[in-house]
Amino acid sequence: MKKSTLISQPYHWLLFLLIIAFILLKLEAMSLPFFWDEAWSYLPAIREMAEKGPSLLPGSIHTELYRGHPLVFYFLSSIWMKLFGHSLPVSHLFPLIISIILLVSVYWITFKWTNSYFTGFLATLLVFIQPIFLTQSTFLLSEIWLGLLFLWSFWFYFKRHWIGFGITVVTALLSKESAYCLIPAFVIISGIEWYLKRINKKEFLVNISIITCLFLAGFSFFILQKIKFGWLFFPLHTNMIDFKEIGHKMESSFLILFISQGRNIIYLIALITAIVSYVYLKNKLSKDIQMILISFAVLTFGFSLFAAINFFSTRYLFAVIPLMLISCAIFIGSISKSYYPFVIISIIVVIGSINIYRSKENKNFGDTDLSYVDLLKVQVKMVEYLQKSDFKDQIYSPFLMFCVLDNPYDGFIDKKFANLGLQMNDSNNVYFLNVSNENLNGLDSLLSNKKVVLLKRFEEKNAMIELYKKSDK
Repeated sequence: MKKSTLISQPYHWLLFLLIIAFILLKLEAMSLPFFWDEAWSYLPAIREMAEKGPSLLPGSIHTELYRGHPLVFYFLSSIWMKLFGHSLPVSHLFPLIISIILLVSVYWITFKWTNSYFTGFLATLLVFIQPIFLTQSTFLLSEIWLGLLFLWSFWFYFKRHWIGFGITVVTALLSKESAYCLIPAFVIISGIEWYLKRINKKEFLVNISIITCLFLAGFSFFILQKIKFGWLFFPLHTNMIDFKEIGHKMESSFLILFISQGRNIIYLIALITAIVSYVYLKNKLSKDIQMILISFAVLTFGFSLFAAINFFSTRYLFAVIPLMLISCAIFIGSISKSYYPFVIISIIVVIGSINIYRSKENKNFGDTDLSYVDLLKVQVKMVEYLQKSDFKDQIYSPFLMFCVLDNPYDGFIDKKFANLGLQMNDSNNVYFLNVSNENLNGLDSLLSNKKVVLLKRFEEKNAMIELYKKSDK
């Protein structure tokens, strides 16, 4: 890319402004404690590995901490903390950098595939406005990391850059089990290419051989785990595999990928522009682009099926969302009429603003919506209140709140509370915590029978946390 092009290209500047807006939007979150799965699962494992020494080998930290997952993301995160410390802003900076790299990668790769800066920026903007992306972007979780690896694996595959492809795929396989969807996906993609005569039989066999070797390289982690502990996959996870729920979970996957957080509007716009572009304007997709789109569809279906078989969580599906949004950008960006880019970008900005606002006001407080910030704020206030009050009697706390009160790594406390109860019916409980995302079971009954009284309540928009005390009556 020529220097003059780098400076004069307006979409480069729009990308730069988008990244600045992204950083400003996430500034508040940088100083907040850890949330949900990163608080009770990932962060304790990462901190433990940082103290013991970064390692990729199974058993390098207690299996209950990393729960049998491949260790690349833990390994990289622990190196980051060893080098720069584990303060909240520093810890959140690591996933933020990965998220910025994803945005830049979407822009560059989409441009290279389409030779259109507009399409490249449009794809980046579509990823940016996703609340699931904005929320996960500062979490020490592996989903955005996987999304980045998935994107580059497709880039290297279609460039026939086998070293880059190998490094990217094996890194993905050593990051999380769901990345193994890449293996059958690329086998199918190679088969489709052979069927369409894009590659010959010899090239197809070479592809299959490479993919098989990559699978074996990645799966070596689980072989070592089997040798060391007697099981390939964490027993608790294998017990969660349920083929009876496939239909229901596939339906949930469809709703998350195609409907939720305004994505249905984006797909509708892509569909309308595709009809206008390819039916009325007689534009044509190149065969290379057609193959890329088919490949994205193959992985998306396989990834959804994997999610439907295993324990299901909304955030698990993020890894394929950038690929789907690149597909939308390719269709939307195929029209080159005057003022069209300005109109489309303006429409997407409006859609994104509505999405972000709704996500910030969401009452579910999950790890894919921006409302989690408000919940963290009230949790911080309650923890500070509990520390100052120094209650001596036992406090019942639901699981996620229990974790932040029990683990100093999570950024709420310096030392764990000694008087915590995790069982609601424990007769030793004197105080009871009620949190927006973990409501106190039986609270209405306790209140109606005057067995508890409200002692303290903190609110932030729709987020709430309450402390109740056992009544003396």
